[in-house]
Amino acid sequence: MAIYDTDYDLAIFGGSLSSRMAACTAAQKGARVALIAPHWQISDMTRYTLAALSYAGSTSTPKKRWAFWRDWVALQCAHTVLSPAALNSQGVDVILEPASFTRGRRLKLANRYLKAKGYLLTDGYATSGPMATGLLCHQLAKLETLPKSIGVIGYGATALEWAYALSHHAKVVLILQDRSLLPAEDEDIQRLAAAQLRSIGVKVIFSHNSPGSDECQFKAEKFNVEQLVIVPQPYAWETLALSNVGIASDVPMAVNVCLQTQWSQLYVTGSSLGGENRPELTQQEISIALVNALFGRRLTMQYERVLYGINLLSPIGRWGLTERQARRCYGRDVQIFQAFCLPVMAENVAQINFCKLIILGQQIIGMHLMGDGAPTLAAALGNKPDMQTLSPWITASFRPGTLLDVIYQAIDQWKHCRWCEGQWRRDGAENWFNFRRSL
Repeated sequence: MAIYDTDYDLAIFGGSLSSRMAACTAAQKGARVALIAPHWQISDMTRYTLAALSYAGSTSTPKKRWAFWRDWVALQCAHTVLSPAALNSQGVDVILEPASFTRGRRLKLANRYLKAKGYLLTDGYATSGPMATGLLCHQLAKLETLPKSIGVIGYGATALEWAYALSHHAKVVLILQDRSLLPAEDEDIQRLAAAQLRSIGVKVIFSHNSPGSDECQFKAEKFNVEQLVIVPQPYAWETLALSNVGIASDVPMAVNVCLQTQWSQLYVTGSSLGGENRPELTQQEISIALVNALFGRRLTMQYERVLYGINLLSPIGRWGLTERQARRCYGRDVQIFQAFCLPVMAENVAQINFCKLIILGQQIIGMHLMGDGAPTLAAALGNKPDMQTLSPWITASFRPGTLLDVIYQAIDQWKHCRWCEGQWRRDGAENWFNFRRSL
């Protein structure tokens, strides 16, 4: 085996869109970048298959056979955004083969070794293997027709999105590998999401064993479905031999506030950190880790200002802390204001507009929205983190029967609970008028 020392400023492990955007950004900053992405095609096929299921189930999309959407997925994958060829043209060295660390802290490829000043683990480098009786979710795009009943095995928000998208096409059983529906979300959001899943016929089963484990072999017959579909966590480290650099391959991987492991050259983002696997959250983490790895900065990830969305029957938008997190941090000083209403134009009777604001003084420290446009609104309102700024903006944008309506209601509750200067003047005037009327 020939040995060539190739120095990079940064080596990125992952084939997801976020990984490719990170590589492109680093190259634009003048760094020499290697993107190691042996499974980038799986990442693309997974993303486009989920999109195809959602488009095909939308009432605004003309009904077409699954064969049409299967071809659509193939076309999108063939012309994907930031393909290896496109990245190469922007100065990124794309390596489409697995790599593993040696004890000398270099990366071993099939025909060479390479070394970088920094390493960044993101999503999409590898996924857990398929079960004997199930398909990985991206393999649905290879089927001639979709099964009439499907069991979806997974974790958290991503599994819920797949179950919801598939519910337009088949009877769905959702087998979650946790004790709660959305472990990272606010309890009220979990309750409403569970009710909506029931309303569209999705049965939810909780199981704490991973697919293929000896304790519990998942089989389609056990859940009375034709096909099991696995939504794996896109871990980036399974074949990297991290033990050779002193890193334990556990989830969550241990990092400091700068997303840096105990080996100072290695940074970690995405699902390897545990918690929800959300593209928006991964992108926020990458933006921090990228600057730290390239320039030696000490930027920290502000998880108390986390922002992402979940696409369900009524989309979910989250910014900031949950009620439980806020109570744990700030105790009784936290105030909760929430409201809901039914949408004016609803495609399903279970759709709802819901808003929950978590307030500390006049500062918004948590916002949980559910309804049409919730992720976009959460992103916009997160830039207005105090009630004095948010209130006039919502008042000017108010529309009855929409998500803006329930946000307005929650703000109105805050106004009524807030002590207002000059209240004693109104009380005095009211007493005066009561006295005058009694004469």
